[in-house]
Amino acid sequence: MLASAATNLPHGAGWTYEFKWDGVRALCDTTPTRVRLFSRRGNEITTAYPELAALAGAGATLDGEIVAFVDGRPSFQALQERMHVRKATDARRLAEKTPVTFMAFDLLVEDGIDLTGLPLRERRARLEVYAADHAITVSPSFDDAAATEQVARASGLEGVMAKRLTSRYRPGLRTTDWVKLRFLNSGDFAVVGWEESREHPGALSSLVLATMTPDGPMFAGKVGSGLTGRTAATLQRQLADRSTCPLPELPPTSPGGRVVHWVDPAVVVEVKYTLVTTDGRLRQPVFLRVRSDKDIEEATG
Repeated sequence: MLASAATNLPHGAGWTYEFKWDGVRALCDTTPTRVRLFSRRGNEITTAYPELAALAGAGATLDGEIVAFVDGRPSFQALQERMHVRKATDARRLAEKTPVTFMAFDLLVEDGIDLTGLPLRERRARLEVYAADHAITVSPSFDDAAATEQVARASGLEGVMAKRLTSRYRPGLRTTDWVKLRFLNSGDFAVVGWEESREHPGALSSLVLATMTPDGPMFAGKVGSGLTGRTAATLQRQLADRSTCPLPELPPTSPGGRVVHWVDPAVVVEVKYTLVTTDGRLRQPVFLRVRSDKDIEEATG
């Protein structure tokens, strides 16, 4: 179930509020002997997080977020090194260095019984009992919108989720029964090209971005800030060059005439920015992360 974006939190007794953790959304499917983890797109990611095998318990499916905490705060940068690991030996080494926590916020199946038709209020009550019996961390919920937002901002968190207590769980649907308030201007964009570094020819320096529209990808600017060496190198390996520009017209060249490599729109990245200009370009963009959990059609800014 997906949340709609909001500029303000809804208020009232019919809502509950949770922190937005800046992690990786995941479904956790458990039996007494094993745990399987699945990304929002349905890909299995169990191997990347061996420490979460401790969540094994009675048959259940939990919705939640995988979070890496650094000095008590969620750090997506710390988590990013682990997200794409597929070798068990590498995953175990990284688990010792940067352990993660599964923050559960919904219970969808328990003992083989589908709970998605129940209102959130009942699912949440069952989750609290299940988590207490199986040593699972539950994402806290609150009944005061203003106080939750104040604490989240003061703690440097990504935002706040508001959920209607009477809402049923609707898999795969984006609904106004769940809304999210982000504290930064940020959006998801398609990568349509990359520019080489002048100092290190052949190495990725910045990304050419686009928003996906019914008429195809539309230029949204370029981003280089936030692309560290390791992140840039990993991202470069995910991009498949093509011979022509996928945009309807060539974007302006960067100062110094950097070499541009065009790619098929397939990789989605999240970028924060100060504003969008009238011609659809991002001002002061900063790369945040690759959104491997999103389809290219969702790269709408």
